[in-house]
Amino acid sequence: MDSLFHSFEDLPAEEIERGIHVRTLSAGAVQLRHLVFEPETLIPDHRHPEEVVTMVLEGTMEMTVGEETRKVAAGDLFRVPPETRHSGRVFSEKVVAVSISPKRRRG
Repeated sequence: MDSLFHSFEDLPAEEIERGIHVRTLSAGAVQLRHLVFEPETLIPDHRHPEEVVTMVLEGTMEMTVGEETRKVAAGDLFRVPPETRHSGRVFSEKVVAVSISPKRRRG
């Protein structure tokens, strides 16, 4: 992307899992993702090579990172270290979050 200014609404949305919609802005060595989790969505247990920091903007969800499980709500942040298993559960309301991480490498 050549412009220095963007709107997430202008980026294409991708449904990466059922009920999880992501818009990604890749810039330099980082990527910023806008995530929308539909109500009652389960985030499958997974891991990835990059560290991710996520901030919840709207709604409440339960996240498990490694062996720790917590409810997170608007204004809360959580960090997922590299190669750490994590999963989640969205309750009855939509959840909106943003995350930042190193740009993902495509193999």
